[in-house]
Amino acid sequence: MTPLRRAAAVVAAATLALTLAACTTEPRGGAARLPGAIPEGTSYFPVADAPAAPSLDGRLVDGTAVDLDALAAGRPLLVQFMASWCSTCAGQQAVLADVASEYGEAVAIAQVSGDTDPDALTTYLDAEQVGDPVVLDPELQIWRAYAVTEPPMTALIDADGRLVKLWPGGADAARIREQLEQMVSRAG
Repeated sequence: MTPLRRAAAVVAAATLALTLAACTTEPRGGAARLPGAIPEGTSYFPVADAPAAPSLDGRLVDGTAVDLDALAAGRPLLVQFMASWCSTCAGQQAVLADVASEYGEAVAIAQVSGDTDPDALTTYLDAEQVGDPVVLDPELQIWRAYAVTEPPMTALIDADGRLVKLWPGGADAARIREQLEQMVSRAG
């Protein structure tokens, strides 16, 4: 990418972030949605044969810079690649909400949006009541790093930053639980 094109992409992403931040009354997808403290008595088991996960460096919809460490905060991370125009992505929101309800702060969830239209993304986040941090990826660089050709795609990263599983077309809650049960031990 040329320096001029790169600068234009940065300006576009910043404009998208500022527009999203200004258009919402609730910080959907912003820094307020990053994970909190790991629940007491929770421990994690790495997946030894998994490769290192690609970078997740980017900006949330409120402009906050994030990376894999900030999004995961020392726990497994479920990443949903989505776009407002994706007809099946809305169905995946229920799956993510189900996993979030069951695992709480023991597992982090983030979404990576390929949207270039801030109004469409804001409408989607509000309509689907997305409660996760949302990384903007209008140039699809993160998508390409994860080999996403179309959304939805679900990725699971262990607490050590290893890419455990990719589910093209999204994953159902049972498959996600099956993988998480091998990686997460919770007290009680």
